[in-house]
Order: sequence, then structure tokens, then C-alpha cells
Amino acid sequence: MDGAIEKYSVNIHGLMKMRVMVTLALYLVLWTPDVVLASTIQTDPQGELAITDTLISVGANRLHFQIIEGGSPAILLEAGGGMDLTGWVNLAPRLARETGATIISYSRAGFGKSDLPEIPHDMSVEVGWLWNALEHFGLDTDLILVGHSFGGWMIRLEASEHPDAVRGIVFVDPFTVEFVDLLGVEYLDNHPMAGKLPFDTSDPSKLTVLQRAQMRMVGDGLAPKMEIMRTTRIPEGIPVIMITSGLQWLPKEEEHRAWQTAHEQMAASIPGAVLLVAEQSNHMIPWFQPDIIVESVIRIIRDKR
Repeated sequence: MDGAIEKYSVNIHGLMKMRVMVTLALYLVLWTPDVVLASTIQTDPQGELAITDTLISVGANRLHFQIIEGGSPAILLEAGGGMDLTGWVNLAPRLARETGATIISYSRAGFGKSDLPEIPHDMSVEVGWLWNALEHFGLDTDLILVGHSFGGWMIRLEASEHPDAVRGIVFVDPFTVEFVDLLGVEYLDNHPMAGKLPFDTSDPSKLTVLQRAQMRMVGDGLAPKMEIMRTTRIPEGIPVIMITSGLQWLPKEEEHRAWQTAHEQMAASIPGAVLLVAEQSNHMIPWFQPDIIVESVIRIIRDKR
């Protein structure tokens, strides 16, 4: 881990000609398990992996988890804003096979099969719900955190609140405090790929559960989230890899420059962090360049610091 900026590319032929819908991936998510409400053991199509699919009661709501059984460390996958655990459906089994680790994916409150609680909650509350569930599973230590987009903000907060539990971090094209500082809270609160929802919110009773979850997610905008995130600290002495998208995906060139600059600034602020460029991927790196994520996780596991 030498602090260098590295570039990764793959040959993905026609995939690079596709326009990917990434609006939901940038939306911002606000946010004592006591009961396992449903649990099944599944076998993957190749017959190699045992997958636990379960709903866990965490206070006022239930969170949906899928856990691929394996050894230590455990790898926690945090999806992007507005997305759920199905975003990892291809990558999670691959990580399990190539690392032998336990793989944890879940859906945050209101997304996928997880309940949408009516009680107020912020990002710190959501981290508390997650950690209660991890304690229930006995998977709250020796964790590698992997977070995509807004999931990058979530793992930054999780690592700050539970520093002794974290073995390493992989940020996958993350949303960052630095990006908000570069473009401003008001600008992003009114951006169609950040805080501005693409549907009429005047009558919540007419909205789907997903739309109401997105409303809750956006909440009062970025300002209260920034108050939380400015207090976060990356634990000292752990390996950190930052992966940034190489292809422009934000509407304006200056926005994409700010996105990449923010990643450079954040990586530079973390001693020993490595910045990787996914040269042939837009924001959806888990779909278009999964190799870079797998290689980064293996690199973290092998790091002996």
C-alpha cells in the first residue's frame, strides 16, 4: 500500500457503449435484533456455497440479510443509495469463492425486502441497527467494509463508530464529504442525481413503498447528514483502497472533475491509502469492472500491517 494512483482497465467490448441508469445510485440514504423472523439456507446454482437468507428484527423494523458462509474475515457489502442487496448478486458469490471469506449483504431500511419504519432515523441510527444485527450473527469483528456510492458514506461512518471491528476498507466510487464541499449543499440538494426526486412528492399516500423510502432517504437534504459525516474518522493503521470511476457519468464535465478531485482529496487525507482508477467503468463499477473490487479485497486481506 504505497499511496500511488493506479489504473485498472478491462476489455468489456459492447458494454462500454451502454448508457447505464445511475440516478438511484446517487440518492442519499438517511438513516436490538431480537428475533430472526424468517431464515432459509440456499445453495447457489454451482452447488458450492451455502447462503443464509434471513429477516432480522431490529427494533421497529426488519432488515433483510443474505450471508454466504465462509471463514474470517467477513466482508460487508454496502449498496449505493436507493439500491438493495440485489446489486451484489453477482459479485458476492465471486468474492466468496475467491477469498473463502464470509460475505454479508443486506438492504437498508425501506429498500428491497427490508421494512420501511415510520419512526425518525438518521444515518447513525441505521448504523446502530446494522451493528445489532451483526452482533446477532457473531460477525461484528474482523470486517472488511466495501461500500459503493452512498454506501461509501455508510462504511465511513461505520468504521468511525466501530474502529476496532474493521480490518480494512474498500471505497467503490463513493459519495464523499469532499464532493459536497466542492459543489455545495444547495447545488446537490437540487441536483436530479442527488437530492431532487424524479416524482411528485406532494401526496405520499399515492406513492409506492420504494418512492416513500426514497423520500425518507432524501429527508431534509444534505445539511444534517454533513453534520454527522464531518465528525467521522478513518481508523488508523488499516489498509484503505479508494476506487474511482474513469468514465464520465455525471451530466456536466465539471461535476465529474469535482467527483474525481474529491476522491483524490479523501485518499490523500488517509495515511497509506491507495487510489485506483477503474478506467473503463462509469459509476456502476460493481457491474462493469468487478475485477477491480475483487482484487482490492484480496489486497486488503493480504495486507500484513
